[in-house]
Amino acid sequence: MNVSTPPTLSQNSGGSSPQPPSHRERDDSYAKVIAQLGPRWRVITCKDGLQWILQRRSVAPPNTGTWAGNSYSTTRDALIAACSDRKLLSEPHLRRALDALPSDISTFITERSRS
Repeated sequence: MNVSTPPTLSQNSGGSSPQPPSHRERDDSYAKVIAQLGPRWRVITCKDGLQWILQRRSVAPPNTGTWAGNSYSTTRDALIAACSDRKLLSEPHLRRALDALPSDISTFITERSRS
């Protein structure tokens, strides 16, 4: 399974050079972003590889802010349910991106470590 990391908001904004990948989950440039669901929502893998986190940005762009966890899931189905409950999967490609994830975070981490 190879889900590519989408560009961060700072890279999309057309500003100066992109920020280097960060290891802080709250940063725009966090290295383990799985899907960008909108300007204020994204899915990441936690820094310890134990769960997927649905995050919401604290303020709307173009203002700065930080990302904070809104839902924590260890299974793909729970992650999709959390996103659906918040009406974040109206675009078919977003749902397909999450459907393409393995059934649980353990399998995802194992597959990532092989690549």
